[in-house]
Amino acid sequence: MKRLIKTGSILAAALIYVLFTAGCGTLFPERQIGIEARYYCANKYGFRPGLTDVQLRKVGELEGVWHKKDAGTANMSYLGRTFQVYVSLEDPEVRYDNYLQPDLEEYLTAYFADALACEDIQIWATYGVPVCMVPGDVKTVEDIFAKCDNIVLYVSTVGLNRENAKDLNVTEFGSNTEINIIDWTSNECLADWDLMRETVVGLESDSYTNGFSKFSSFYQYRNGDVRSLEK
Repeated sequence: MKRLIKTGSILAAALIYVLFTAGCGTLFPERQIGIEARYYCANKYGFRPGLTDVQLRKVGELEGVWHKKDAGTANMSYLGRTFQVYVSLEDPEVRYDNYLQPDLEEYLTAYFADALACEDIQIWATYGVPVCMVPGDVKTVEDIFAKCDNIVLYVSTVGLNRENAKDLNVTEFGSNTEINIIDWTSNECLADWDLMRETVVGLESDSYTNGFSKFSSFYQYRNGDVRSLEK
């Protein structure tokens, strides 16, 4: 009888161990990613943000709920700002964050509002890999323009003075930065980024899009050249 009790205890302990380690196999990567993300922010920006949750990276679009447990995105917050940090557990050099995104958009909005003398303006920017994320050596807005080479700026305006657009000086953003300015016919279009992207792509391919009838002028600055389309 004692032998049976002892054997049963061993089996129960083994079962608990299996269940516990199986659970840790799912939770440990998320916990580690969160820890690494906080250390990354402390080293880069000098603060440790709060951690909201961690999303493990997906293997592919058809994977359903399955995720790779070697990397993920930590959703974080600090002093009212929410942002993300991407962490690879296999490669310590792969650390990206988008903490600077609001600072960049605020800077660009002020710059173009003044340069174009336009009050109704919205800015959207893409840069970095993944999109709008930058590595540890990019710590300021100035660093983005100095160290990122895939920057595209989308500027939406209403009531744009065309002469201001033609005379716009964009040299401080670097010759590799692409700038697209679209002056819309109404304020309703300002913050519709899907409409903006569709319109720019449509103009690039010489095709008509939903946005073609909703803007009055378009200016693109790329590699020192300026291309315009005015109605």
